Amino acid sequence: MLEEINFVALIPYVFVTTFTPGPNNISCAAAAARWGMRRTWGYLLGIGMGFFVVLLLAGAFSGALISALPALEGYLRWVGAAYILWLAYGIARSEGQGGMGGGEPMRGFAKGFVLQFANPKSILFSITLYTAFLGPILARPTPVLLSAALVAAIGFTSIMAWAFFGLGIHRFLQNPLHHRIINLGFSLLLVWTAAGVAGIL
Repeated sequence: MLEEINFVALIPYVFVTTFTPGPNNISCAAAAARWGMRRTWGYLLGIGMGFFVVLLLAGAFSGALISALPALEGYLRWVGAAYILWLAYGIARSEGQGGMGGGEPMRGFAKGFVLQFANPKSILFSITLYTAFLGPILARPTPVLLSAALVAAIGFTSIMAWAFFGLGIHRFLQNPLHHRIINLGFSLLLVWTAAGVAGIL
C-alpha cells in the first residue's frame, strides 16, 4: 500500500502548500502580533482542529467530493473570498492592542475552526491530497485517520511558525503608528489572498 504512494511528490506538496502564505498563516501572524501568544492559542487550536476535520472529510468522501467539486468550486471560491475579506477588514480597523473592532481576540477556537470550512485553500488542498497522492489508502479508515492527523500536525507547525513571526514583531507594534502600518500590511496580504481565491489574479 505505502509503496504505491509517490512520496517524492507528496512531501514537497504538503510542506510547500502548508507553509506558504494563506488565510490561516497570515491571520495567525496578525493575531499573535496584536495580542501575543497567550490570547491567540484558542484561534490556533481552532484552526488545527478544523483542518484535521476537513482532512478527515476529504479522506472519507474524496470520490463524492471530487465529482461535486466542479459544481461547487465557483460558489466555494466566492464564499471563501468574502470570509477572507471580512478577516482583512477586521484586522485593518483594529486599534492598538484591541481586537477586531470590539476588543476581543478573534473569538478564539470557534473562529479558527469555522475558517477551515470557508477556506478554499484548505479544502482544495485536502481533496487534492487524497485524490492525487493518497488514493491507495482510501479504502482503509485507519490509514486515512493517521494521515489526516500527521498532515494536520504539519499544518499546525506552519501556523505556529507564522504566529511566532507575528510575536517577533510584537514589540515593534507598541508604537501606534507601527501597529497601524503592520495591520494594514496584513490586511492587504489577505485582500491579495482573497483575490487569488476568487480567481481575479
